[in-house]
Amino acid sequence: MKMIEAIEAVLKANDPEGEPGYLGEFTLAGRLLSRGEIAVCGLDGGDFFTFDDVADGLHEVYLAFDWDDERGAAVSSVALVAGGATPDALIGASWEEVSDDVNQLSEDASAIYSSTPDNLVIGGALHRTAGFAGAEDPVAQAVAEFEAQQEAGSRTPMLDVVVDPASGANALVFPTCDFTSNSILVGRDESGTGIGIFWSNFDG
Repeated sequence: MKMIEAIEAVLKANDPEGEPGYLGEFTLAGRLLSRGEIAVCGLDGGDFFTFDDVADGLHEVYLAFDWDDERGAAVSSVALVAGGATPDALIGASWEEVSDDVNQLSEDASAIYSSTPDNLVIGGALHRTAGFAGAEDPVAQAVAEFEAQQEAGSRTPMLDVVVDPASGANALVFPTCDFTSNSILVGRDESGTGIGIFWSNFDG
């Protein structure tokens, strides 16, 4: 079994209606270097939970991209898989619903991230980076870069930005609509070690 198949199976098995909880298709978007708690939040969002269930390290991030002919790409689910975890480990893990309707995404752009200087909300942290420092609005800057990627033929636009130069911690920024994540699952192995966090069932 491949990792994406395992993610899809876990999401479907843990949905009350037995639905997958997302639209489109998952792809490996990149790797997140975590240094502390992990969060998913809109670039202009203010309500979010952070999670320390997965140890610091380099983790794989999978994004489910849905495509609209007018709007383009939008992410409908985020899956973080702890470094070294296997598809079998995901399937065999104990998954717990840990929160409901708390992670505020935003119109056009959101991010998964860990450490930021001074614990800034992600939009402020991006404004301190070289790629966003000159932009009046981090969301508008991200959208412009998403559009450029899509015009070049990408159906999975995404940015990988170092938000904490001291630790090397990064943020993966991706296109979204204005909604919240109504399901956040944390998976743990037999020893209680966190091996994944999945955000899904995005709702407007």
